[in-house]
Formats: sequence, C-alpha cells, structure tokens
Amino acid sequence: MKENLSDEINEVKDDFEEYINARLDLAKLHTAENLSRFFSGMLLKMGLFYLFFFVLLFISLAVAFWLNHIFEGKGIGFFIVAGFYLVIAFIFYALRKTLIQRPIIQSFIQLFFPKYTDYDEPK
Repeated sequence: MKENLSDEINEVKDDFEEYINARLDLAKLHTAENLSRFFSGMLLKMGLFYLFFFVLLFISLAVAFWLNHIFEGKGIGFFIVAGFYLVIAFIFYALRKTLIQRPIIQSFIQLFFPKYTDYDEPK
C-alpha cells in the first residue's frame, strides 16, 4: 500500500512537471509569435514611412519651386511650405495623445491580449 501511494505521488509529480514544462513552452511560443508580429509590422511601417518621406519631400520641393515661380523667384515658396509644415507640427503636437499614444497602447494591448478589446472606453 505504501509503495502504491509512493508510486502515485511520483506519477502525479511527473505529470505536474510535464504540465508546467508544457505551459512554459506555450508561453514561449505565444511570446515568439507576438514579438515576430510586432517586429514584422514595425519593419513594414518603417519601410512605408521611408518611402512616404521621400514622396512628401519631392512634392514639397515641387510646391516650393512652383510658389517661387509664381512669386517671381524670391524664395517665398520655401517659407510658405516651411510655415505649412510648422502649422501641421503644432496641430500634431496638440493632438499627440489621440493620434499617437492611445493607438499605440491599444495596438500593444490587442497584440498581447487579443480577447481584451474595450481599452479606454467609457464605462
């Protein structure tokens, strides 16, 4: 009887260790999946940002040269384009919480906790 109980306890201990190891492996797999999604998404966004930056740069230069042509080459076109970007930067800074912080927090929550979707909603 004592031997039988000892064997049962050892079997439960082995099963428990196997369960813990399986849970750790599952957590590692979930972490690897989430991190790979995050970094691949980040790489894609960086590439798109890089390309969009050059498109915006060349459009800005074209508009600045066009405005210079309209104002007879006095360099005012570049000041107008720079002023436009300064106004956009102020607006962007004023709306930084709604445009940047909340979406980033929400995307991290959805990435790591896909079942939790009601972040920052009024209750």
